[in-house]
Amino acid sequence: YLLTGDLIELNSSRNLTEEVRGKARREIVDALDESGMVVFSPKKVRSIITVFTDVSCPYCAKLHQEMGALSKGGIKVRYLGYPRAGIPSQAHDILVSVWCADNPQQAMTDAKAGREIEQKNCDTQIREHMAVADQIGVRGTPTIVLQDGSILPGYLPANELVERANAAAETGG
Repeated sequence: YLLTGDLIELNSSRNLTEEVRGKARREIVDALDESGMVVFSPKKVRSIITVFTDVSCPYCAKLHQEMGALSKGGIKVRYLGYPRAGIPSQAHDILVSVWCADNPQQAMTDAKAGREIEQKNCDTQIREHMAVADQIGVRGTPTIVLQDGSILPGYLPANELVERANAAAETGG
C-alpha cells in the first residue's frame, strides 16, 4: 500500500495526519529552552504561542503592535529568531542584538518599530531556532505554533489569534 497526502477520518472529518504532525511539532517546540527565547508574558497566562519572527518582516511588526491585546487575552508570546535572509545577514545581526540586549523585550519592540538598537553580540539559540523551523516546516514569518502543535502561517488579528490560541490550549495544550 502507498498513501500520499493526509489521512482523513471521514465520519468526523478529522485530519489524522495533521494530528500526528501537530503532536510532533508540539514535542519539538516544547523541548526548546524558554530562556533562549524573547518572552512577553501577561500576569495571568491562558495560553502560550511560539512565534518564529524576523525583525525585517512587516507582518511580524504588525503582530507585535498587538502585544497589548494579546496580553489582555492571556496570551504568553515566546519569540524564536528566524532571520528570513539566513545566517549571516543584517536581519540575523539585529536579532542577535535583540537577544543579547539588557532588556530583550524592549529591544524587540524597538527593532520591530524600525528604531536603532545597540549592536551586541553573545551566544544565542537562533541557529537552533532555525533548525527547528526547518524540522517543522516553517516557510516564512510570522509562523505561530499553538499549544496543541497546530501551525498558523502568517499574521492573524489579535482577536482571532486570542480565540484560536486559547481554544488550542483548552483542547490540546
